[in-house]
Order: sequence, then C-alpha cells, then structure tokens
Amino acid sequence: MKLSEVFGFDRSKLNWPLGLTVAVAIFVPLVLLALVGQDVYWLSVSFGVLFVGLGDPGGRLATRAAYAAVFGVIGAVVTAWGIAVGSAGWVLVTLSTVVITLATGLVIRFGVRRFVTGSLLTAWFLIAISLPPGFGAAGITLNPWLQALAWLAGAAAWFVLSSIVTVMRRRPERDPLVAELPTDTKGGALTKPVVAYSVLRTLAVSGAVAIAFGFQLPYADWMPLAAQVAMKPDARQSRLAATQRVVGTALGAVIAIVFLLTVDQTYVLAGVMVLLALVGGAFRTANYALYTTGIAGTALIALDISDPTNLADEGLRILFTLIGVGIAIGVMALAAVIARPSAGRDASVEAQA
Repeated sequence: MKLSEVFGFDRSKLNWPLGLTVAVAIFVPLVLLALVGQDVYWLSVSFGVLFVGLGDPGGRLATRAAYAAVFGVIGAVVTAWGIAVGSAGWVLVTLSTVVITLATGLVIRFGVRRFVTGSLLTAWFLIAISLPPGFGAAGITLNPWLQALAWLAGAAAWFVLSSIVTVMRRRPERDPLVAELPTDTKGGALTKPVVAYSVLRTLAVSGAVAIAFGFQLPYADWMPLAAQVAMKPDARQSRLAATQRVVGTALGAVIAIVFLLTVDQTYVLAGVMVLLALVGGAFRTANYALYTTGIAGTALIALDISDPTNLADEGLRILFTLIGVGIAIGVMALAAVIARPSAGRDASVEAQA
C-alpha cells in the first residue's frame, strides 16, 4: 500500500474549528486546575472532554445531551473502577480488563455506533489502571470517586463548549466527530466471526495487561494501550483503515517518545498533548492515519506525563509499543482468516460497518 494512500487527505475535509474546540476544552481545565493546585485531576477531566467529544454523535441538542449524560456516567464508573483496581494485584486488574474489553466488544449487538464508543471506554480504562502506579511512585494516592467526578466534569465541559460553538456557527445539527462512527444504532446478530473477533481482542489486550502488571515491567503499560489503539475495532473494517490505524499508532508513539525524551517540564508535555488532540480533531475525517496519530500520541504521553526519562527508558517504551502493535497486527490477521468463510453471509453487516 502506497504512502500517498495512507497519508493522503482532502483539504476540504479539514476541520480546524473542531480541532480548536477540542484543544480549548482540554487546555482550559489544565490552567484552572493548576491555578487551584488540583492538577492531579487534570487527566481525568481532559480525557473526559476528549473521549466524550470523540464519541459525540452530533445532531440536535436533546440527542447530544442524552448521549453526554449516559456516556459521561458510564465513563465515570469506568474511571472509578480503573483507579480502584489499578493499585490492586495483577489478577484483579486482568480480570477487570477481560470484563471491560469483552463487554465493549459484544455491545455491537446494540449497534455499530455503540460498539465504537465502547472501544473509547476500553482505551480510557487502560489509561486509568496505569495512573495509580505512576502517581504512587511520586507518593500521590488517587481517590477513585473524585477522579470519577473529574471525568463527569470533563464530559459536561465538552457538552457546554461544543454547544456554544455549534450555536455560534448557527448549525443546529452537527456531524459526528469520528470518521468511523456510524449513526446507525440498529442492533445486529452476534455472528460467529463477530464473537470470535471480540474474544480475540479481549485475550490480546488482557494478556498484555497481565504481562505488564504481573511482572511489574517498567513502561509496559504502553503495550496494551498500543494494541488497543492499533487494533481495528471491527473485523470487517477496510484494509486501508486498518493500515492507517497501525501506522498512526506507531507514529503517535514516536512523537510521544521524542517529547518525553527531550522535555522534562510537565506543563510543556501537557501543551504537546493539547496540540496532538487538536490534530486528532482537525484531521478526523480528512485522514484517518493522522487522526490516529494525534489520539495515540495524546494517550501515550498521558501514561507517563509525570515521568519523562532517559534514552534507556524510552527504549523500553519503544519496545513495548512495537510489541503492542505487533499483537494488534497478529489479531487482525487471525480475525481475517476466521471472517473469510462467512464474508458472504455477513455482507449486510459489513456494509453497515
């Protein structure tokens, strides 16, 4: 596949107002929390803004309000759960990952859009379980319920800010924010390939978590997150989109590592996260690889924003990122083999996805 296909984009589809909206929604909480000395909640607030924004279905105000409320509450529960088990033993962390990943995979039964938004919750859970060990090394204990409240505040902040922008642009109806996010919520049958792929994704991600937490490997938390981001959410996603996910994840990891290696100021790294989120928002329909680059870079810097280190440690991050991407490629290849015999039977579901 040519690079021009992977990175080619239509300038008319660039959405800088959306990118700026996401960047402002993340940057403002950073400033406000820093001023009151409560920046320990910033990651939960910022990812509440980012992921609620990425899953926003668009449409009228009532539809978006209902979405923000439901997704915000579910995300708050996932936040509290992830923070609580993140400091527990590897068995509980792994079992929790199995439950979250499998549930968000099988939720495709209730529509493709809900399935994709569930994948965002899986990514946030993988970040959340990695926060307690990181902050614990600095002598900081995270309160699960306060972190959940911070996530809810982020969800509310996104809804308010995006609604203001929509009104200012005089657009009562707005397109969904993610290129792969279908508007169809019609349920579908859990076919054998769909279930098999969900189980494979669960085994891959939870296995990576078990290795990272069981052996307490430094920076191994990059492995399950890289696998989750690089892995296409659906076994029927196109080859181009799958390639763009893998390339974007790898490129986002490289960018994250460069800044973690060369910058030792937390607030500068936070600024880089804001810029990467801006890129993710602006390129979400223009180019899927660059969209994934922005989101992956944002998420990976978040895992270690308080721990910029030396070249040797960055080498470990690169290694675990590559392993995670390799896991994703292996699972997608195996899923393609499983799905091939039933491609004809699942043609209608493929068209929907």
